[in-house]
Amino acid sequence: MGTSTRGIMSDTEWRSPLGRLIGFLYLVVLIFVVVIVIFPFIFSFTAGLHNSIDVVKPGIHLWPEQPLWANYLDAWQRFKLGRLFLNTAIAAGGGVLAQLVVSSLAAYSLSRLNPIGKNIILAIILITMAVPGIVYLVPRYVVIAKLGLVDNFMGLWLPYAASSFMILVLNNAFDQIPRDLYEAAQIDGASELRMFLSITLPLSSSVLLVLGLFAFIGFWGDFLWPFLVLRESELQTISVRLYTSARGYPLNLFMAASFIAMIPPSIAAFYLQRHAPRGGLTF
Repeated sequence: MGTSTRGIMSDTEWRSPLGRLIGFLYLVVLIFVVVIVIFPFIFSFTAGLHNSIDVVKPGIHLWPEQPLWANYLDAWQRFKLGRLFLNTAIAAGGGVLAQLVVSSLAAYSLSRLNPIGKNIILAIILITMAVPGIVYLVPRYVVIAKLGLVDNFMGLWLPYAASSFMILVLNNAFDQIPRDLYEAAQIDGASELRMFLSITLPLSSSVLLVLGLFAFIGFWGDFLWPFLVLRESELQTISVRLYTSARGYPLNLFMAASFIAMIPPSIAAFYLQRHAPRGGLTF
C-alpha cells in the first residue's frame, strides 16, 4: 500500500478558492525573496558594464545603453585578479584541508575511541560555538604574531583548522556507521588508522563534501582575519585586496571585479545545493 505525503494543506484544500489565494500569496512572497537575493548579483554585474559616470548617477539603472564589456577584462588586468584568485584559492583550499583533517580526526577519536569524559568534551565543544569569534580575535592574533606567522598562509590555516561545528557534525555521522564493520576489520588485523582511512572516510564522503563546501564558501569571503594576518599586498586574498585598493580605481571597475570575485563561491553554493540533501547533515 502506497504512502502519501501531506503538506500544510491537502490537495482538496489547495483546489478550493481559499487554497488558491494562499498559494498565490506564497508565490508572491517567494518571488519577492528571490528578487531580494538575486538583485545584488544582477546590480553588481550590470554596474560593471556602465561607464564611470553613469554608474554613480542617482536612481537604479540596471542595463546601460551601451554595455562596456571590456570593463571586465580591464578589471581583471588592473586588479591583477589572476594573482588574487590564486592567493584566495591557496588560503581557502589550505583552510578547508586543515579543517577537514583536524575535525575528522577529532570526531573519529570521540566516536570510535570513546574516551573518558566524552559527553563533557562534546559539551565543551558545543559551548565554544556560543562564544563570538571577535572575543578571541586579539589573543589569537598575538599568538600568531609571536609564532612569526604574520604574512604567512600558515597564519590563516592554523585558526581555520579548528571548527566546533564540523567536529560535532562528523561525530554524529561517524556514530551512524555500524560497529560490525569495525569489528570485522579488527578481526582482519586492521589498525585504527587503517579503519579510519578505509571505512570511516569513504562512508562519510558525502558529509565531508558538504562540510568542505561550507568551509570553502566561508573562507573565500573571509575578510577580517586575512586583513590582519596578510599585510603584504602580494599575499592578500581577493576580499582584502579589493577593499585596500578600492579608492584607486573607478567604481564601475570595482563592481566588475567584485562580481568576478563572487563567481567561485556562487558555483560552490550551487554545487552544495545539489549535494546537501544527500549529505546526511544532522546532529
